Amino acid sequence: MGIKSEKIETEDTFCQTLIAILAHDLRQPFASIVMTADVIKHTRRPLAADEMHLIFEELSNTAAKSIELLDGLLYWVKSKKENSTGKTQSLFLNDLIHEANSLYLYDQISNNITLYNIIPERQIICAHKEMLQFINRNILSNATKYSRNGGTIGVTCSEDSGWITVAFTDRGNGMTDNQLQTLFNLQDNEPPASGYLKSAGMAMSICKDMIERMNGKIWAESIPGEGTTFYYSLPQKKNG
Repeated sequence: MGIKSEKIETEDTFCQTLIAILAHDLRQPFASIVMTADVIKHTRRPLAADEMHLIFEELSNTAAKSIELLDGLLYWVKSKKENSTGKTQSLFLNDLIHEANSLYLYDQISNNITLYNIIPERQIICAHKEMLQFINRNILSNATKYSRNGGTIGVTCSEDSGWITVAFTDRGNGMTDNQLQTLFNLQDNEPPASGYLKSAGMAMSICKDMIERMNGKIWAESIPGEGTTFYYSLPQKKNG
């Protein structure tokens, strides 16, 4: 295969990946907006002013989070084209987890899934916010989707030798060794038997690229039938 053909194939793969991610990650917020609109449409009684305020506040928050997601993707696309690293800033990790998880609260409540965010309230992490939230949302989305009814999701962190490591543990079906090996590799990723969609695998490949642009690393450990833990580590000093 010539250089030109390889370049075309790479660009085609990149475009397919981006489209798949947009479909995967924007589905949840749009579903939340549709669900909220249906509540207003099908209510059998006039809604009180405070109820309307809460509904529109939820719509506003969901739309804002969707814009943040797009901003993260746009920053990633720009950094890919410019081959640059992600400039990081000091952020409160506990708040980021709660914010990222807010898109999945409805599904968690519907399936009796409990999130335990055990990150200390004032824990600092150095990251590019939009890219880190893209990563947090994708991990929490998968943890929610594949948790059993009545399950739990735990989020913890640890610090060691200038690094902070964040862990997300679910009690779902877990993954095989082969699925773990291909999880962050777009070219080798196929839809695994446990139900991890190819678009979700594409999202994980982007998560890997994003974390590496912040000089970090991401990986997962799993036991079939018992659950999965996703980890990422970032330097505790800002870059850029």
